[in-house]
Amino acid sequence: MAPSKRKVSTSAHVPETKKSRAALSGTGQYKDSTDEIKYGIVLRKYYPPEMTDDRAREYNSDNIERPIESLQKAIAETQSQRDAIGVGGSVVHWFKCDTRLTDNHALHLASKWAKAKGIPLICTYLISPQDFEAHLTAPVRVDFILRNLAILRQDLDKLNIPLYVETIQKRRKLPSRLMELCAEWDAKHVFCNAEYEVDELRREASLTVKGLDQGISFTVVHDTCVVEPGRLTSGSGGQLSVYTPWHRKWCAYLNQHLHELDPFPTPGANPPSARKKLAHLFRNEIPEAPESKRLSEEERVKFQTMWPAGEHEALDRLQKFLHERVAQYPNTRNIPSGNGTSVLSPHLAAGTLAARTVVRAAREAAPQKRITDDRKQGHSMWIGEVAWRDFYMHVLCHWPYIW
Repeated sequence: MAPSKRKVSTSAHVPETKKSRAALSGTGQYKDSTDEIKYGIVLRKYYPPEMTDDRAREYNSDNIERPIESLQKAIAETQSQRDAIGVGGSVVHWFKCDTRLTDNHALHLASKWAKAKGIPLICTYLISPQDFEAHLTAPVRVDFILRNLAILRQDLDKLNIPLYVETIQKRRKLPSRLMELCAEWDAKHVFCNAEYEVDELRREASLTVKGLDQGISFTVVHDTCVVEPGRLTSGSGGQLSVYTPWHRKWCAYLNQHLHELDPFPTPGANPPSARKKLAHLFRNEIPEAPESKRLSEEERVKFQTMWPAGEHEALDRLQKFLHERVAQYPNTRNIPSGNGTSVLSPHLAAGTLAARTVVRAAREAAPQKRITDDRKQGHSMWIGEVAWRDFYMHVLCHWPYIW
């Protein structure tokens, strides 16, 4: 796999002209991605026709700032201002693709801040029907997300922590609505885990900067990947575009930095008084799926049985796989009828299980107690499959035009 050589589907190559320069600056239009538009893979309602071979080369030449670089820059340039913001009446954790209490980086930081300052922790999840549409999210996945939220709400309730869920009809209004909620809750600090897709990185960079206008410290941390994207480089310092050498470095890095596999503690409970102070938030319910993303009742029952939701189920499946099937993984992974895989992909995608958690557990269960690139040993081979998720994010961050 060589991401730097892959190209987004376009019409014939367009030479560097006044028209193409206009397109690079966002002022022109290209009739690119014709097939993708025809078959609904790219929805022009949400994504402008800006990506061309010329623009991809601009990224590769470092002439255009990558979204991950925009976020890193925003974090660095606002750090002192965010550090100077005082204590509010609450602290907020914004759930996205991390709907779990166990081993959750940003949630741990939010809880730690709340405890240190003696203020309640409020959790929120904002549903965007337009995001579901723009990302081509299947109804079965939307159903899984909502079922996970219901279980998460119950778990947080036991800790006197409310989970506020709201549907935001227009995706562009989601950041401003989050800031409005912070103002309503007198929250001066918001914590969240980074999402590495292009739009999401740009959104988080904007919130980091614009939050200061409202006196809010918006803190984004790395959590989804086991190794932070961009951390592993070639001997010359460049980004690796081929999986095999990248994976070798990934294994070596983790063996040398085992502390990066350490779990983050689950959040501490709010004081009982929070239930009275935030009573209206505890009454908040999980909404139904948007009409265009709803399953039939028969489908709902079927998938609830097939894919039980929640982090408890995810952790149970992880342990069962490690105890019963991982040793034979190299021999059974490609046999559909053999039930030889972990069946954890939905949980990793929804964030009910951290990739860090599964790598740590698999390493501890492995005979050699090390992370290697041995494709013949079950634990190592399965860890390598999890590593592919990290590699994809690494590729997406450095080559944001990859589809």
